[in-house]
Amino acid sequence: MAIHIRLIRNNIKSSSSYGKYFAKTVSQGEVTLKDMMRETLLARGYDEGAVVAVVSDLEHALKVKLSDGYTVVIPEIGRFSLRVESEGVDEPKQFSLRRHLTRIVCGFLPAGHRVGGRNILYNVCDGVTAVWQRGFKP
Repeated sequence: MAIHIRLIRNNIKSSSSYGKYFAKTVSQGEVTLKDMMRETLLARGYDEGAVVAVVSDLEHALKVKLSDGYTVVIPEIGRFSLRVESEGVDEPKQFSLRRHLTRIVCGFLPAGHRVGGRNILYNVCDGVTAVWQRGFKP
């Protein structure tokens, strides 16, 4: 398992790191749930219809619980929660949900564990290495 990286130059003149190069991941495309089902679940003998039904039910339950204000924890995957973004006001009495609430977003915190005391190793990153993007090497 490896992610592909390349270097990107910071061109923001007001930044203290202007002109420096930073590693960025390069997407290798998109994979749908159907693709992943074929590669893993169906190869293990699960029925496609049953898998689609379970995932659909999970999606619905996730939306219901999030919209009820719960944080949803899926073990070994992570935590989902809704949060809001808003414009600021000078006094609490001035705040209007309709006028100042700008959007509701879903936050995701991947499951993980501490390694070496301080660093967190996320389960979805365990065992992943980095390689240069094809055709790119500094």
